[in-house]
Amino acid sequence: MRQFFIHTITLLAVVLSTTTISAQENSSFNEVKQITDDIRLKYAPDKRVAIFNIDYTVQQNSVTLTGRTTQEDAHAALIKTLRDKGYSVTDNVTLLPNRKVHGETIYGIINISTCALRSSADYSSEMVTQALLGMPVKIIERDGWYHIQTPDNYLAWTHRVGIHPVTREELSAWNAAEKVIVTGHHGWVYATPKVGSDVISDVAGGCRLRYIGQKGKFFHVAYPDGREGYIPKSISVIESKWRASLKQDAESIIATAKTLHGIPYLWGGTSAKGADCSGFVRTTLFMHDIIIPRDASQQAYTGEHIDIATDFSNLQVGDLIFFGQKATATRKERVVHVGIYIGNKRFIHSQGDVRISSFDKDDALFDSYNLGRLLFAARVLPYINKEPQLNTTATNPYYKM
Repeated sequence: MRQFFIHTITLLAVVLSTTTISAQENSSFNEVKQITDDIRLKYAPDKRVAIFNIDYTVQQNSVTLTGRTTQEDAHAALIKTLRDKGYSVTDNVTLLPNRKVHGETIYGIINISTCALRSSADYSSEMVTQALLGMPVKIIERDGWYHIQTPDNYLAWTHRVGIHPVTREELSAWNAAEKVIVTGHHGWVYATPKVGSDVISDVAGGCRLRYIGQKGKFFHVAYPDGREGYIPKSISVIESKWRASLKQDAESIIATAKTLHGIPYLWGGTSAKGADCSGFVRTTLFMHDIIIPRDASQQAYTGEHIDIATDFSNLQVGDLIFFGQKATATRKERVVHVGIYIGNKRFIHSQGDVRISSFDKDDALFDSYNLGRLLFAARVLPYINKEPQLNTTATNPYYKM
């Protein structure tokens, strides 16, 4: 009997000890989870522009981190916070791009006129945006396809044929070189300085090629991969001259927007070949050397927020106007559409095609559907180069490497 009680007491002690350890581990796990979630929310709240896929295992006061992230600052903050809380940290997180695997060619330059960027590494996946010839990018991952990040920090996948991989030094040389920018919406680069000669490729507005020289009515240009050709001066200009004469006022931007009138709506499109609503805004502004976030729901929170007056009197030409679902007691506000205000209660936007619509019931272009889902406006032009998300190729970090 005495032996039975000893065994029983020992068993109870083991159970109580195990229960205590489990409770401690559960508490530690919840704390580590909260710390990780807080870091993610602070440094990488938008999966479209940041990767922060961090997993963790917790054993009492020891934490093992695994996963991958593009956010070096978030990674460092997570480790510091955990250690400050008394945890012993084993760090197995992969920082992207991974130089250990891919060396120094972790940068790239878009090598085709309009490069389709997709949600995953497959031609059948959704096109989420486009990148233009000559645009610098980061190569985040490689899996047959390239996972890249564009100058507006958007993350997407593209087939490797569209990218010319380079080192930082090679990208710096490309950025520093004089270039020719395509100012027409469409055109061709030819093998010889003659219209009708063999075509090297097509081009679209905003594409950039390295300047070599001139021959008659053509610029002699080079692609990122070294191919050479000739582009008509009628659709292009030397970039330094273009930038010196560039206008970024509302009237000039609206004039450019109207030249895109009638181009088809294309989900993920950001060029004159086709554009969705935010892609149309982005394309228009990029033709004036302005880089803005990719999606309407990102563009909506740049610049100055404007609550629109019932008579629209507080709007200015060039303001961005946003549409979607208004907030309710049970639902958050949701931005799903954007246009550019052009004055007199009219706006230009891409919906079916690029078109002009009106908030005025007496206007032949009256748009009752969009009036019914109107949310607010944002004034962005005064804030170019004054906010991190609103910049130009003269100031954007990708173009300054």
